Amino acid sequence: MTDNSSSIASAPARSDDPAWAHGKVVAGKRNNTICIHCDKHLKGGGITRLKMDLAGVTGQVEACKKTLHDVRWQMKQLLEGYQKAKARKEKLNVNIGHGNCVDVDDDSEDIALSADSVNAGKQKGKEVAVASKRKKVSSFFAPRTTPGSQPSIKSAMATKEMVDNTKLAVARWWYDANVPFNGAHSKYYQPMFDAALAVGPGFKAPSFHNLRGNLLRTLVDEISTYLDKFRPIWELYGCSVMSDGWSNRRQEPVINFLVYCPKGTMFLKSIDAFGLTKDADTLYGIFNEVVQLVDPNYIVQFITDNEAAYKAAG
Repeated sequence: MTDNSSSIASAPARSDDPAWAHGKVVAGKRNNTICIHCDKHLKGGGITRLKMDLAGVTGQVEACKKTLHDVRWQMKQLLEGYQKAKARKEKLNVNIGHGNCVDVDDDSEDIALSADSVNAGKQKGKEVAVASKRKKVSSFFAPRTTPGSQPSIKSAMATKEMVDNTKLAVARWWYDANVPFNGAHSKYYQPMFDAALAVGPGFKAPSFHNLRGNLLRTLVDEISTYLDKFRPIWELYGCSVMSDGWSNRRQEPVINFLVYCPKGTMFLKSIDAFGLTKDADTLYGIFNEVVQLVDPNYIVQFITDNEAAYKAAG
């Protein structure tokens, strides 16, 4: 199935798939690829088979023995991601009454994978919702801090004193900035250190202006793009709008509005209710604004508190 290809002419990659950083297209043979780590010539299967070679997936190809740990992990993540995306598409097709799902792989190659192999696919036709493709720094490096993960050589050789001093450096910043202790429970806490260490010594932390400027705008855009994926689900399945009264840290009343659908729950907006009279007319005006924001055609139910004024407004 394979042979050495050091003398075979190559052509440019045909997509921006991350796997092309580790392989080349064989000139004149659209489905043949070359692994740049071991010069293996893979006949057929295109980028999918190259990923399997790099990831060490057995059944179709012999795993590349020269692939670095981080590259192997990244390729496994890509293959698993495509498999999950395909499963979601098939489930969605069944749910909306279209049992037949047509799939093609990354480069429309005709490739049959074994049961133990991972399928990578793209579905033709109209798709109601597509998972957001966000490039994360952590996705390019294998985890070093989870149980069973492979630590880096440098971290494995660090002394207890070095580790303790590093933790103290984090603690000094933490206490000086007066960050709440539950901040350590954030799912982004450890990935922050993993990403910084992946860059290496000399990494400059974001400045005050970076945090309040371009980085904030980038993340706002990222979240907005993610939330845009909810609206097609509202249109397809309908949604529930929920209002929830709270008090902020200054004990001032606010009303939060959330929207629930099969994809999940998203925060919609918050209303400052300080100084407002919570009678039926006032609440109706607020609720109507929220309903129009979501679209009344999509709303299955509107859930509020059980006070008399809320019931009247409903």
